[in-house]
Amino acid sequence: MTVAMTRGAIAVVAAIVVGGCGGAKEQEQVFTPADATRIANVRPVMPGWTWPQNPETHVSSGSQTEDESTNPLLAELRRQTANIVSLREAGNKWRDNNKLANLVANVLASAAEAHELMAPFNAFSRGFGESSGRITKDEEIDGLGDEAWLLRTEKDQGGTEVTYHWRRGNLVVEAHVDCFGSCPDDVDAAARAWVDAIDEAARAGS
Repeated sequence: MTVAMTRGAIAVVAAIVVGGCGGAKEQEQVFTPADATRIANVRPVMPGWTWPQNPETHVSSGSQTEDESTNPLLAELRRQTANIVSLREAGNKWRDNNKLANLVANVLASAAEAHELMAPFNAFSRGFGESSGRITKDEEIDGLGDEAWLLRTEKDQGGTEVTYHWRRGNLVVEAHVDCFGSCPDDVDAAARAWVDAIDEAARAGS
């Protein structure tokens, strides 16, 4: 689950090369608003699972739904992230009769602000997991971006949800897979294959 950030920014961040005694260090990748849209279009690719070719059509709305305006988890996330500047957030969903894949890419004004977003963002998804079933994994993981987190929930009504959050520089990504029908034997591994494809696209640049 996710939420669009409520604040925008005018400036686009530029990459900085820091010099040292041994010469210039490797240039740090800095993401721009256009990257959010590009990364959010990475289609689900998971072994043993066939996904719709195209994401769902977006329906624009000028106002929040009633559920969004009254949801306490969303209200708390907005309160905790009120001072965090998002340059752009983009997302897509792919859905069929058995499963849902949700991808959100959020480009922040700085790596520091992206780091600041991670803890409340994790708490937000954890709250939804607790409300829908039994959490079986809630842990930080290595080998994905600068910091990453995994949540797995066995839902009370049947099925499994797996959510990855990770940060790479000033980019925060959520990949969420909800299997409510026919599921592979290892939903975690299937979801991680998509996560790795998303992160590879992010690192490749435009």
